[in-house]
Amino acid sequence: MDEKDSKILKLLRGNARMTYQEIGEELGMSRVAAKKRVQKLEKEGVIRGYNTCIYRDGEIRAFILVETTPERFDTMLRYVSTRMQWVRQIFCLYRQNHFMMIVATPSSEDLRYMANVIAKQEGVIKVTCDAVSEVIKDVYGGVRRYEENWEPQRGNEYEAAGMGTGGSSNSNNRSDS
Repeated sequence: MDEKDSKILKLLRGNARMTYQEIGEELGMSRVAAKKRVQKLEKEGVIRGYNTCIYRDGEIRAFILVETTPERFDTMLRYVSTRMQWVRQIFCLYRQNHFMMIVATPSSEDLRYMANVIAKQEGVIKVTCDAVSEVIKDVYGGVRRYEENWEPQRGNEYEAAGMGTGGSSNSNNRSDS
């Protein structure tokens, strides 16, 4: 990957809908050359896709940390990957048998329900759910400007619901019946 490829990635991060013509003009190359470079980056797996990021008013975003037994780790990853409609991203962590999910649910009740369903699965040791009170930076939605009088939001309705400060569910000794 050379400097022009890096510039293409920077341009597409800012606007993934740029045409090959626009990319070429920005970099001083033809539309065809820009297209070939983008396709090469896609083929190499550097560009893995283009997404539409949709935010809805009232949507609850949260991080869910899950710890499982070693025997059920892969099964739980498959379960949350295929059966949980509100999961946006899943990350395996360096901590053994732990994974983190970013989720977005329509309500705090749906978030609580989802965490409880996960906690009841065989092999789940612990589920910790933390709702997001405010997004400061989001590469899909811009950067929050820090003004002199700006202060981060602290405490909210999700803390009252037991979700803002690491509300957790343990499922030790649960049967799968």
